[in-house]
Amino acid sequence: MDSFSYHSEQVHSLFKNGKGQTRRNIVSIRNGKGTKAVETYSMDGKHLKRKELPLTDKELQCIAKNKFVPGLFKDCIHPPSLSTSRPKRTVRRRRNK
Repeated sequence: MDSFSYHSEQVHSLFKNGKGQTRRNIVSIRNGKGTKAVETYSMDGKHLKRKELPLTDKELQCIAKNKFVPGLFKDCIHPPSLSTSRPKRTVRRRRNK
């Protein structure tokens, strides 16, 4: 497994009504160690953000055996902002005097 080397890049375009982003998923393995990364580009091709994490041993073994790894990039994608996941506040009722 130490001499195993692998490199893969996938590009996904997320556009709707002329707006959106392009996401690039990258997996690279050299000398038994590997990384996974997600890069995000704007509509005009400017680099916005990149998050890179090391591959776990289980992911390395699955990739070496050409098996599908479910949710490989799930921890590289940023979670939604807190403003969208916050519960709605209830309106306080006034008491009539």
